[in-house]
Amino acid sequence: MTPRTRLLQGAALLSGATAALAAWDCTLQLGSLRFDLNQVKGREEWEIESQTPPTVLKNRYALSLCDALPDPPASAPDDDCPHGTRLCMRAFSTRHGYDDRLLSVVPVAGDLEGAAGGSALNPRAEEKEGHKPDERWVLEMGGGTYNGVGQKARIDMVCDEGARETAPTVDEYDAGGGILYLTWRTFAACPTSGDAPPPPSPDPPAGDNDQDKGKEGDREPDRDPVGHSRSLGFFGWFFTLLFVALVAYFALGAYHNYSTYGATGWDMIPNRDVWRDLPFVISDLFKGRGGSRSGYSALG
Repeated sequence: MTPRTRLLQGAALLSGATAALAAWDCTLQLGSLRFDLNQVKGREEWEIESQTPPTVLKNRYALSLCDALPDPPASAPDDDCPHGTRLCMRAFSTRHGYDDRLLSVVPVAGDLEGAAGGSALNPRAEEKEGHKPDERWVLEMGGGTYNGVGQKARIDMVCDEGARETAPTVDEYDAGGGILYLTWRTFAACPTSGDAPPPPSPDPPAGDNDQDKGKEGDREPDRDPVGHSRSLGFFGWFFTLLFVALVAYFALGAYHNYSTYGATGWDMIPNRDVWRDLPFVISDLFKGRGGSRSGYSALG
């Protein structure tokens, strides 16, 4: 093989790798919904510790969805994931007084066709069973290989408009199947376009919906038009208490007449003569006579 042939083949491989890296613009389509993950463009790093006395096991994760992670140092190329990796998992064993000891380096996802046994990133979105895609969906991407087992990540993307500057959390790593399960609650998991439900519109100003006034279903029956709970008010409470007082007066008076005098029927009414004459007294007052039923008037 001539140097020119090798040069042309190398250029073709480089061109293919560049096309693979540029094939994904960090956006995904799920049905009519579009998701733009450029909103979380950048590098996320986090660590999980497990106590394994007398040592501590540390799993360190690095994720960059839209770009490849930095290449490993030339002085120690096996201490980090290879070129093109976008999700890297490394395990360390630490012990007090000793340096960290590297146990494993797992390139989970990335454009790793140039690495031994690696493949293309091939990101895809799929619906999360039992959930609406505008609320929760799954991002799957692969490309890595470790110990002869193909690797991939399944990230449970949870839409939360208020979740910003968050990192994924690790749910489980299936070493036999080579699957890393993660959950990421972030605003970037919310659709940027498509048939997502529109945000609630503000309440219209008063008077804009005159045609809807009077409809029973337009507002809660126990609230007034401005949203305040209805109450009896001063006069409502006054007449209510007055009615209760009158009922108590007649009930207690009737019981007193019955138990004390053995009265029955109309004789049980307390102050019966006063109540019997009351209509005539009121009638006389309106007529201006100021007298009583007997017809006598005060001498003056």
